Amino acid sequence: MSDSPSESANPKPPRRKRYQGTHPKRFEEKYKELAPDKYPDEVAKVRAAGRTPAGTHVPVMLREVLAALKPQPGEVVLDCTLGYGGHTAALAKTGARVIATDLDAAELARTTERLKSAGLSVSTHHTNFAGIGNVLAAEGLAGVDCLLADLGISSMQLDDPQRGFGFKRDAPLDMRMDATRGITAAQLIAETDEEALAGLLRELGDEPRAEAIAAAIKQGCPTRTGELVNIVLRAYGLKSYKKRSARDQHPAARVFQALRMAVNRETANLDHLLRTLPYLLNAGGRVAFITFHSGEEKRVHDALLEGFKQGLYTAIEIDGVRPSSDEIYNNPRARSAKLLIATKA
Repeated sequence: MSDSPSESANPKPPRRKRYQGTHPKRFEEKYKELAPDKYPDEVAKVRAAGRTPAGTHVPVMLREVLAALKPQPGEVVLDCTLGYGGHTAALAKTGARVIATDLDAAELARTTERLKSAGLSVSTHHTNFAGIGNVLAAEGLAGVDCLLADLGISSMQLDDPQRGFGFKRDAPLDMRMDATRGITAAQLIAETDEEALAGLLRELGDEPRAEAIAAAIKQGCPTRTGELVNIVLRAYGLKSYKKRSARDQHPAARVFQALRMAVNRETANLDHLLRTLPYLLNAGGRVAFITFHSGEEKRVHDALLEGFKQGLYTAIEIDGVRPSSDEIYNNPRARSAKLLIATKA
């Protein structure tokens, strides 16, 4: 017997796969958080609990960034770290011409479409800091009036287990921003000797037990995030770890941060940006860096201070503006952020 005309014309959508328990736990099961426009009340509830909704990112120190850069209609603004587009969207709403870059091709495409759907005009490019000069040449520009570099990782990358950036779920130990190039975190571990690995954990992760953890990592040679988490927990004398609140930091957070920065050559790319920064800014141009780690902060601090001594910058704020206590409470991932600012002569 064939279906009736009404049934074939209006087929029922497939049923959503059920999850275990009363609340979704896996990233892909959080369908309400992954559709924030469709379920704003759910997103608000997650934010009120001090968590970031799955698949989204809350821009850090947005108010302070806008106050530092002071973008004006007709000026050119370069956002070197597009991410989820929170900073970029706010900059575009000022009437400035906004250009944005990002190394993560997948998130770049999604954010570009999201900004376009919101009616915001932003020119986006897939590149890292080293390619910014080529981006400006392609845009027909010699320099920009405002430049923003948010050096943190986006929540979308942390929360998606398949990217291998986070420690909430077991997944291949990848951590590449651009999955088409470079080596994975597992390969980096295999190719780095114990002493160098310990130095990497100290420099890029501020890890106090760098030597012990490096030795344990080399002995275990993890290829999955779960294996690495267990190694770090054992080094801290723990069998497991349960966060008391969304604002607690997991013992493995510093190790994962250090490996991510090494895999994506973040310090080398940052050094390149700092060297070329005076040539990227127009006269009177403003720059803002958001750092999340002492190594990043020192690099930015020293470069801006040296530029100020040389007369390249007329004003600098290098002690680091901190996010408000309210912002840290509402967005725990902002807790280690610092904003460093300079104005070109």
